[in-house]
Amino acid sequence: MKLGKFRVYNFRNIVDSGWVEMDDIITLVGKNESGKTSLLQALWKFHPHKDHPYSLDREWPSDRRKERSLKQVVIETEFGFDEEERGELAGIHESASSITGVRIKKNYKGAFFYTFLPTQPDRDHDIKWVVSVIEERIGASPSDASDHFKNQYGPALAQFIQEIRENGGSRYAVDQAGTFKSKITAFCYPHNSQHETDQQAIALLNERLDAAVSELKIDPPRQQASDMAHEWLPTFIYMDDYRIFTGSAHLDRVQQRFHQKKPTDGDYTTRLIMEQAGLDLDEEVAKGNAEDREQRMLDMNDASLTLTQEIADRWSQKKYEVLFQADGYHLILFVKDVDSIALVPLEERSKGFQWFFSFDMLFMAETSGEFRNAVILLDEPGLHLHAAAQRDLLARMKAYAKNNQLIYTTHLPFMVDATRLDNIHVCEERSGEGVKVHQDWAAAGQDARFTLQAALGLSWSQSLFVGQYNVVVEGVTDFWFLSTFSELLRQADREGLDEELVITPAGGASKVAYIGTILRSQELRVAVLLDSDPEGQSAYEQLVHQWILAEDHVFLLGRVLGVEGNRCIEDLFEEAYYLGFVRAAYGKELGGKELSIPQDKRSIVQRVETALQSLGIEKFNKGRVAKRIMQDLAGKSPDAVPSETADNFAKVIAEINRLVMKWRGGKEWAP
Repeated sequence: MKLGKFRVYNFRNIVDSGWVEMDDIITLVGKNESGKTSLLQALWKFHPHKDHPYSLDREWPSDRRKERSLKQVVIETEFGFDEEERGELAGIHESASSITGVRIKKNYKGAFFYTFLPTQPDRDHDIKWVVSVIEERIGASPSDASDHFKNQYGPALAQFIQEIRENGGSRYAVDQAGTFKSKITAFCYPHNSQHETDQQAIALLNERLDAAVSELKIDPPRQQASDMAHEWLPTFIYMDDYRIFTGSAHLDRVQQRFHQKKPTDGDYTTRLIMEQAGLDLDEEVAKGNAEDREQRMLDMNDASLTLTQEIADRWSQKKYEVLFQADGYHLILFVKDVDSIALVPLEERSKGFQWFFSFDMLFMAETSGEFRNAVILLDEPGLHLHAAAQRDLLARMKAYAKNNQLIYTTHLPFMVDATRLDNIHVCEERSGEGVKVHQDWAAAGQDARFTLQAALGLSWSQSLFVGQYNVVVEGVTDFWFLSTFSELLRQADREGLDEELVITPAGGASKVAYIGTILRSQELRVAVLLDSDPEGQSAYEQLVHQWILAEDHVFLLGRVLGVEGNRCIEDLFEEAYYLGFVRAAYGKELGGKELSIPQDKRSIVQRVETALQSLGIEKFNKGRVAKRIMQDLAGKSPDAVPSETADNFAKVIAEINRLVMKWRGGKEWAP
C-alpha cells in the first residue's frame, strides 16, 4: 500500500496545504517558519508507531477559533494498492473487485474515514444473499411439526423476509432475530396432541436461526475492505533533532517526566533504545540504589549484547557495537561502528553520529525490525554534517527509502538532489492563505528559490554551459541539432547562431522552467526554446504568466514555424529525410516491414511512435535516430542537407538571433 498524495488542513499555520504528490523520495524546501515541520508532524500523527493524538487546543490555527471542532479533518491521504492487495480486496465481494486505491481522512478526534477508488464496495450485504441465508437455514418448518404450526409459520417467515428486504438487510435480520423467535414460540398450542413435537421444532428453528445470525454478523464488504486497508497502512516515522539520544540519561528524571505526562522527544528515544536492549525503564530506576552492583553490571552487559545482536540480525546498512553502563540512575551508552577503533561514549561522538545512531534505532524499533512499509519523515536531516557528509546522507536516505517512502525538509544546498528536480516541493506561507505546498518554482518567492539555486551550483558565470546570452533547450538532441545546423548554415554563408550565445540543455520540458527561472535570477540574458506540446505549453505558462520571462523570450517551435499542432525539434527535418534515418536505426526490428506514418497535427516523433507500435515495436528511442543523423552530418557539405530542413533551422536561428540583437541594442544579421 503506497502513499500517492496527501493534504493537510487546519493544523498550526496550515489552513489548506494543497495536494502534495508523493514518490519514493520527495524534498520540501522553504525558509524557516514556512510550515515544513508542521506538514511533517501532521502527516506523522496520521498513523505513527505509537499513538500521538492531534491536539485541538495546541494545534488548531490561532485565528480560526469559531471553526474549531474535533470533527474537523486534519489530513487527507490517497493510497494505491499493489496487485496482491487488489486480489485480496477482490476476494471480499464482487463489489470490491475493481478497487485500485483508497482515500483516507483523519480528524482531530482520531476517527478515520475511508473512500475507495474508483468505486465503493457495498456498504451492506446484498439483500439477495441475506434472504438466501435465512431461507437456507429456516426456510421451511420441520416436517414433523403440526399442521397448526406449519400454517402459522409460513406466513410469519414470509413477513420476516419482507421486513428484511425493506429495512436494510443483514442488520435488521440480526436485530430482529429475537423478536422472530418469540413470535414462533406462540405457534405451539399447549392442548395440541403434537405439542412436544412443535416444541422440538421451535428449538431446532431457533438453533438454525442462531447459525444464520452468526453468518450475517460478518462485516459487510465496505467494512471488511476498510479494516483490511487500515491493517495495511504504513507506519509513519518522524525524526528531528529533538528525538536524538545524546548518549546519557538520568533515568529517574526520565521516569518522572513520563509519570507527569510531560516526556520530551528525547525521553521517548531513550526508552525506545532501552526496550530494544530488553531494559525496562521502571525496573532500572528501581535498581538505581540497589546494593548488588555486580548483578547490575551483569544486566547491563547482557543488555549490551542483546542490542548489538539485534542490530546485527536486522540492520545490514550499518554495523554497531554498543555497551551500556549504569551508575545509580545515570545510564551511559558507548557505541562503536565500523569506522571506529574503540567504544566511545555516545555523548562524546559528533552530533551527526548521534543523529544517525538514534534514527537507526528508531527505524528498527518502529518497523519491528522489518525496515519496510514505512513513510519516513526527516525534519532538517544533515544539519550537523559537513558538505561531503551531507552528500553521503543523500545516498543513505536512498537506502532508507528502499521498500519505504521518504519525505525530508531542508534549506541546505547539498541536501538537494539536483538530479531529481521533479521531486522538490516548495513550502511557503502566503498572505491570507496560510502555508501552501507546490512545485511551481517560477511562482515561488526568492527565499524559496535560493536553496535550489545554490544546490545547482549556480555560479553560472563560471560554468561552461552558461554565458551572458543563453538559450535553454529541452534536451541534448536539441543542443546537437541547433549547434550542428548553425555551423552548416554559416558554411553556406547563411546566418548561424550568435557566437556569444550559449545553448543550455535542461533535461526535459519540466526542468526548462527551473533553469530559465534560476538563470534569470542571476541577471543573465535568457531565452527558452520549447516543443509545442502540452509539456512545452506548461513550461511556457510558468515562465510567461508568472512574469519570469517576457513572452518574446520564450519560443514555441510551432509558432516559429507558423504551423499548428504539436511540434518538436525533429519536425524541423524534412519528413522523408527523417524517416530514412528512423528506418536505418530500426532496420533490425522492422525486418523489412514498410514504415509509413499517419498524417495529422501531432509531432513527427509521436507519429513515428504510433507507426512503430502498430508494427509491434513498443518503444521509440528518438536518441538512436539523432545519433544516426549526427553521424551522417559529420563532414557533409551544406548542400547535402534538404533545403526544407535547412530553411526550418534557419527560421529558428533567426528568431533567436533577433532577440540577442535586441539585448545588445544592435542590428540584425545581414548576409
